[in-house]
Amino acid sequence: MRNVRMAIAGAAATAIALSMVGLSTAAQAQSAGTALLGSDPTVAAGVETAFNLPSCSGGATVSSVTSSPALPNGATGAVQPVINGSKSKLAGDWPPPSPSTYTVTVHCSSGSTLTATVKVTAAPANSDAVGVGSDTIQNIMDQFSADYNAKLGATATTHLYSWDATNPNTGAIGDTIQEKIGCSPIARPDGSSAGISQLITFTKSSTGQLCTSFARSSRPRSPSDPPYAAGGVAFVNLAGDAVTWSTQAVTNAPASLTPAQLAGIYNCTITDWGQVGGVSGQPIHAFIPQSGSGTAKFFLSAIGVATPGSCVSSANNTLEENEGVNPVLHDPNAIFPYSIGKYISQKFFSATCSNSSCTPTNGIACTPSGTQNLFGCNTHGTMVLKQINGIAPTTGSGKKTVINSAFPATFQRTLFAVVPWDPATADHIPGPTNPVGGVNLESIFGASGFICKNTVAKTDLVHYGFLVIPTCGLTS
Repeated sequence: MRNVRMAIAGAAATAIALSMVGLSTAAQAQSAGTALLGSDPTVAAGVETAFNLPSCSGGATVSSVTSSPALPNGATGAVQPVINGSKSKLAGDWPPPSPSTYTVTVHCSSGSTLTATVKVTAAPANSDAVGVGSDTIQNIMDQFSADYNAKLGATATTHLYSWDATNPNTGAIGDTIQEKIGCSPIARPDGSSAGISQLITFTKSSTGQLCTSFARSSRPRSPSDPPYAAGGVAFVNLAGDAVTWSTQAVTNAPASLTPAQLAGIYNCTITDWGQVGGVSGQPIHAFIPQSGSGTAKFFLSAIGVATPGSCVSSANNTLEENEGVNPVLHDPNAIFPYSIGKYISQKFFSATCSNSSCTPTNGIACTPSGTQNLFGCNTHGTMVLKQINGIAPTTGSGKKTVINSAFPATFQRTLFAVVPWDPATADHIPGPTNPVGGVNLESIFGASGFICKNTVAKTDLVHYGFLVIPTCGLTS
């Protein structure tokens, strides 16, 4: 927490500067590397990622992308082309390998065609870095997967994959996934705590690598987590974020609340909006995300509520964090915590949902343009972010909107990758001689790794609403 408090002002300035670079520039940079495993990519089934297709040349643009057999679109996998001028990508998750090979053709405006053969494996390989956990950072980690893998050569053995918190094609909670080849199927972990719980089983594949390489977390270390020591875990700083409360645009709530008022609402001693400057006679309907949510735990900790009162609902533990399309939230009396970074990403950088509930149709909930985020839809609905202590959660406008550096420090947070504690490295992030899983994570999460140092990764963070922080890669 202290690291973000010290850095958020500078990080917000960096975010504004990077946002001015523009998505089209970022897309060009993302396409500069070699496509995943070369021009004929190999990709794991079931997990969200993207890769580059061959580019049109001579000033020609991509007119369409076709595939034989047709690109999958259904409950077991859905992939769609994303076109940006002369460049294009395939983004989504592929169904189990039946068929295992797709012939993809890029049609250029010049009349020429370019072909790539996509090979689909049953699951990520044992040598891959594979994560589960937080909803808040699942989409940015999907983007990191695409960009990290794109820079690898054909001989690379470790690729980055990250299983979403819920099924991206159906929205199902707790469905079955196979993290890696040789690993037993598990229920998909939903949220930071669920991801960490899966990581600390330290379950290994049939060939000896950890099935879960890392967990995504939007909450800090808790007393119940394994220690920062041999046999435990390390929390690795990735980015900055902040959390506030949200309501419908038409609401009976006031414009601002204090932390004490928020505590009263969530411990159920304040039950009417009139008690806190809102419309009298209107009952407060307090909502909280499902129990595995890191955002829920962080928000409750920030307002000093250990356990929410009986008036607080999680819709029978099915309410996902950072969204406004769930019907239970379509209520002028509703209040719901929200990641400010995730909201910025959804509102200003993500594609519009194909329907009001953002329910996937043939496995696809929205279709991004070449200048929008590849992963995640605009699911904020008509929810709006609200003030704490009279301080707005954001500054700027449009795509230059960033987290307000003056927002109360208690509600600022760090986002993490949680990894097995490695005694063989100085920062204890698993390295090339790692005895605790066999996968080198230093090149991804370390202070000199991809997320902390690569310019494309930094631009990705801004487009997904988060802050680049100088403490990236620091472990605790």
